[in-house]
Amino acid sequence: MDLNLSIIALILTFLLALVLLFLLIVKTRNASVLKNKVGKLSRTITELDNQTKLIIKSDMELKLSQDEVEDKLQKLAFLRNLILSSIRILDKDALFSQINERIINALGFKKALVLDFVTLEKKLNIDFTNQEAQLVIDFISRNKKAFLATPFISCDSQICKDLALNLKTSAIFLGALRAQADIHAVFIVSDPLPHAEIRREEKSVFSIICMYLGQCLDNIKLFEELYLAKEELEKKVKERTHELVKSLRKVEMVSKMKTDFISSVSHELRTPLTSIKGFARLLVGEEFGGLPEQAKKSLDKIDTNVNKLVDMVNLLLDISRIESGKTEVKIAPQDIIQAIKEVADLLSPQIHAKKLQFFQETPKSLTVLMDKNLIERVLTNLINNAIKFTPEGGKITVKCAVEDSSANISISDTGVGIAKDETEKIFQEFYRSKTAGTVTGSGLGLALVKRIIDTHKERIWLESEPEKGTTFYFTLKLAKNV
Repeated sequence: MDLNLSIIALILTFLLALVLLFLLIVKTRNASVLKNKVGKLSRTITELDNQTKLIIKSDMELKLSQDEVEDKLQKLAFLRNLILSSIRILDKDALFSQINERIINALGFKKALVLDFVTLEKKLNIDFTNQEAQLVIDFISRNKKAFLATPFISCDSQICKDLALNLKTSAIFLGALRAQADIHAVFIVSDPLPHAEIRREEKSVFSIICMYLGQCLDNIKLFEELYLAKEELEKKVKERTHELVKSLRKVEMVSKMKTDFISSVSHELRTPLTSIKGFARLLVGEEFGGLPEQAKKSLDKIDTNVNKLVDMVNLLLDISRIESGKTEVKIAPQDIIQAIKEVADLLSPQIHAKKLQFFQETPKSLTVLMDKNLIERVLTNLINNAIKFTPEGGKITVKCAVEDSSANISISDTGVGIAKDETEKIFQEFYRSKTAGTVTGSGLGLALVKRIIDTHKERIWLESEPEKGTTFYFTLKLAKNV
């Protein structure tokens, strides 16, 4: 019995040992699995930790980059605003008034000073004391040669360091406001703001501001020079205009005196010339008894020359009346073609006497604005001149063409012509062309023609070539366009 119990106990113990061994094996296996899981979790946590650190680092870098971008955008914005607000300014004081405390703070500084480079006068002062400003003025005065020799004063240059030492500040920006070789002003910013970081961007922005202000000052200088030149020119123009007005008044006075003199002399000559002509006619008609043949010939010459003098006196009187405004000009719608025909009929004996061909290339009728009597005198003078200066067998052509709102009348001949250098003088009183030769004339006919056309406010001109003939042109307004 006891043996059985022992065996049973032994078996139970063995079974218990087996169960415990199995449990130990299972626990060991589970522990190994858990250990592997813990290892994996540990590695995962480490990786997550590393990734978190990278994310935090990237986020910080992104934040810094974003801050830098925002800072650059802000600087670009105030540069843009500065340019937009000052681009049309043409006054130094107004230009420097655009530089304010906000712009200086954006550069990382508290103080700013702008000095005229020549006079060292203060053009802008933000928070500089009088003593500090005087220190800067004295320093610039001593170092003017260094400024002139350097294209741009670097913020890290020895000049900047020396000035910073004088002002007892940790850093300054110092720039010359120049355009090409000229320095207009000096721009200084001083005393960095607390916790402000003076970086390359601030230096670049300061350099851009200095270059921009230098260009603006150069534009202002050019504008001032141009304005002064304009004022000087206006002054000279006024002086010259005054002189010309005085000269014109003198010329008008002399012209009036000349006209009055011609009118007076012409009137005075008319009476004795009429008497001479009358007595010459009586003598030629032998009213006082018979005369020798030679005496008659001499009296005929006297009569001919007296006629010429009378014609000349009449022309002078006509010119003086027109110049003085005493001639009543009656401009009205008239047929210019009819006037041409009447003058041609009047001069037909002279045309036939020289065996000249006369052509009239005109429309049947054309109404223009003119004083009929005066324009007939123009046509008479011009056609008569063509007759006188055209050799026998030559040709005279009168044309009338419509151009825009005017009638263009021309009288052409195949006569001796006029040299180019004489065309401007041909309308002067008493001027006779060198090509006139033995053809007689007073030199007053064309002068009268010119004045008549001038009273109509029209144009007259000529085209000519020696030995090939001359063409005179004049214009008259069409009646329908008024």
